[in-house]
Amino acid sequence: MNIVEVRPDDLELSADFARSSSARSFEDRLRSSIDAIGLAEPLKVVKMPAGGYLVIDGTLRLQAVRSIRARDPERFSTVPVYILDYSKRFEIRYQSDIYQDLLPSQLATLVEHLHRAESVRKLEIARFIGVSPATLRNYTGLWRLLERGNLFAKIVELMDVGIFPASNPYAWLRLTEAGLERAIRDNFSGGQDPEAWLDGAVRDSGLGQGERYQLKHVEAATASLPADCYRVDEDARAIKRDLGLRRAADRADSNDLREVRGKLIQVSRNTQEPVLRLAAAALSEYLS
Repeated sequence: MNIVEVRPDDLELSADFARSSSARSFEDRLRSSIDAIGLAEPLKVVKMPAGGYLVIDGTLRLQAVRSIRARDPERFSTVPVYILDYSKRFEIRYQSDIYQDLLPSQLATLVEHLHRAESVRKLEIARFIGVSPATLRNYTGLWRLLERGNLFAKIVELMDVGIFPASNPYAWLRLTEAGLERAIRDNFSGGQDPEAWLDGAVRDSGLGQGERYQLKHVEAATASLPADCYRVDEDARAIKRDLGLRRAADRADSNDLREVRGKLIQVSRNTQEPVLRLAAAALSEYLS
């Protein structure tokens, strides 16, 4: 599947592909997220015989984009989409629903099984599911948390029930076990034993109780600990945060890459613009 840019006005919605009603709070959070950082996932569309494109996955995201454009018409003149086969539109939507109904831990386990046992490349898994490679790397991060076990696996339990966001497992992976305990005790449990708090939070969620934390809260809580709470030093964390460890590429001279990465890291640390900060951090990850 290739990603192309399409004008929002060329995209049509159909009740046949609308999801069941969602909470207003979710729609508000989605719109705020897209307003701040853009569309993290392309929409899935099919080209209609009479012209134009029909959205088969991404109705709420398109509605959020249109709401933002109503306020500021200069935003989102185009949006990224996957163009799929019109004749398979219901099949593709059903396939998407299957994956979106899985818990984060279930999807992480499925991805690793396809990759390790069936030798499917992760880039192909991303295309098949219809997510970006960066999102698929998050599922790899979730799998690593599960493999570590103990409190790290319990963090994934909280992601499954929606207490913690699953969108940046590497914020947790960079911590040692002692660092994880301190992050929980200092920022979430109010001094309570971390394991007892994690178990209690899962139980409370089943009763519809308990607080749900935003990604910015998690990243702040895991980014301001003493150095001995981390598995690697500060510079390595800055280069590799969010997207996890990557093998070094031989596409350019290592000294040049080191200089470029250093400048990108400074931008990601010092700028007050969230989009620029995220872009600089992502590019430094790509060059690492």
